[in-house]
Amino acid sequence: MKKLINKTNGLIKGAPTAVFVSALVHLGVLLIAGGLVVFTIVQKQEKKFEPPPAVKRPKMELKKPKVKVKKWVRPQAAQRISSKNVQSMTGIQLPETTGMTEGLGKGFDGFELMPDPAALTLLGSKRSMAVGNDWEGTFYSLSLDRRGKQTDDSYERILHNFFESGWNPRSLAHYYRWPQNLYTTFVYLPTVPFEQIPRSFGIPDNLNTEQWLVHYTGKIKSQSGGKYRLWGRGLAVLAVRINKVEVGFFGWRALRDKITDWRSSADESYEYYQGRSATIVGDWFELEPDVPVEIDIVFGDFNGYDSQATLCVQEAGTYYPKNRDNGPILPVFKTAQVPKHLIEKLEYLTVAGDQNFESDLIFNVY
Repeated sequence: MKKLINKTNGLIKGAPTAVFVSALVHLGVLLIAGGLVVFTIVQKQEKKFEPPPAVKRPKMELKKPKVKVKKWVRPQAAQRISSKNVQSMTGIQLPETTGMTEGLGKGFDGFELMPDPAALTLLGSKRSMAVGNDWEGTFYSLSLDRRGKQTDDSYERILHNFFESGWNPRSLAHYYRWPQNLYTTFVYLPTVPFEQIPRSFGIPDNLNTEQWLVHYTGKIKSQSGGKYRLWGRGLAVLAVRINKVEVGFFGWRALRDKITDWRSSADESYEYYQGRSATIVGDWFELEPDVPVEIDIVFGDFNGYDSQATLCVQEAGTYYPKNRDNGPILPVFKTAQVPKHLIEKLEYLTVAGDQNFESDLIFNVY
């Protein structure tokens, strides 16, 4: 029993001897196999481009071409074909073009002068809408200088200088001019609060417009020619100049005497009324057929109360119906038909029979 214990000394307890021997054998085999493995690295050689051999091409002998040239021949003159029956330009008759220009001065039947009549107010619109027949109006605040500061210049002195200068706008250059102009084809403003005038130009209420003046410039024309005169009324200032000649001052008489030498010579002045004010009759003026002339219209006020500017026209030798005061019902002075929405507004603000808004008497240039 003692000998058996000595022989098994050093072995793993509980493991057979054959297993241990087998492990040693496998380990030795692995070591031998690892030593026999050889790793070989093969480098790939780059290919070099070798051009193909040159091709020998045969040379061709070129021959000079032979071209036959003909002698130059002068071209013969071309024969013109002409008609024996030649008609002169004066003998050519053009077709009639009736109806093509009727709308230019008579509303909206042809070329519409006012494509958007709803944008037109009693003082005009902010863009030209009458194909050159409208009058352009400029608003001046005579209470402010050109920089917008308060000025103490009197209204009478400013207007006196303006009339003395021949209605030159440069005489108003020292005062505030609103940049937005208005365009209108008539001037007929019944008695309204003066705030409506600056508001129509887009002027805010906080701008001082106690003393103001509106200057319209444009042209008028009579297609048939004739003799005319204006009937009008303005509470403070309303004056008209045609072809650089003053034909009427229809405003306040006391102010008129201080700024202009014009006086009415008509017996009908102050005899008939437009609204609440007596009408003043201007001087006769003549218009040649189809000859446009310049026109200037100014109206304004300085009391900050109410304003009015109404202008009608009378043609010599024409009969007009009578109103309640036995005065003539005259057409409104205009260069295009008054839009219907403005006629409705004017009829509401005026007395029936004081004027005719729908007359065909129009002083359009185009």
